[in-house]
Amino acid sequence: MGASIRVIAVSILLLIIGTTHLGAQCISFAKKVGKEQLGDYLHDGNYNATVLGEGEKAELYKTFFSSQRYRIAVAKVDQLPDIRLRILDQAGNVLFDNADHDYVLVWDFRIVSTQMLVVELTVLEHDTESDTLMSGCVSVLFGMESDQKKKKR
Repeated sequence: MGASIRVIAVSILLLIIGTTHLGAQCISFAKKVGKEQLGDYLHDGNYNATVLGEGEKAELYKTFFSSQRYRIAVAKVDQLPDIRLRILDQAGNVLFDNADHDYVLVWDFRIVSTQMLVVELTVLEHDTESDTLMSGCVSVLFGMESDQKKKKR
């Protein structure tokens, strides 16, 4: 399966995730594990989660509004290798790449102008000689800075 077809397939899977048993388990994972990573940022109410395997990629498109501070939080099951998180603008410019930051799974940022960004997740591959590829739940949640947090600054 070509890379672009795989991205489309995974993206479609993200849209219908709530209809399968594994999807329901991943949503539960996102609620229990992923939401904690938002800290005191206000969750946007969407639980974006799916099963991904080594080497697979998923993309989400999300509009971010100017002058608002955001947190993106990625969670994964322990058996998966690192997740590469890249944030791109519509022109394909990379705004953030966690490969440059030891594969951190949380990123806080502020948008200067309202725009739709691409959130790209890629499960890296283990460096082992095993023929078995690992797969598991991966979630990405979005939070906005709370009024209480703004007052503390």
